[in-house]
Amino acid sequence: MKTVLLVAGGLLCACAWHASAQNITANPTTAAQPDAMNSEGPDPSGSSMSGGHSVGDGKTRAEVYQDLVHSQQNGEAARLQELFKGSGK
Repeated sequence: MKTVLLVAGGLLCACAWHASAQNITANPTTAAQPDAMNSEGPDPSGSSMSGGHSVGDGKTRAEVYQDLVHSQQNGEAARLQELFKGSGK
């Protein structure tokens, strides 16, 4: 008796699975296809390979160096170094 119920349950599951698979392949959603084909990522012209802006904020090397010197003088660089020093082991 258990064998008959097991076989009947297996057949019922197989038929339901088969019917579900036919519904999916017979009526595919066409809305997903054009989105996948026409989808675009971020504009590569304005970003570097790391994802940040490749142009930055338009500072020259001298301005960046002055920012570095200023951050070292006012202690900002030391605070960042302490914050991101890691475990040190």
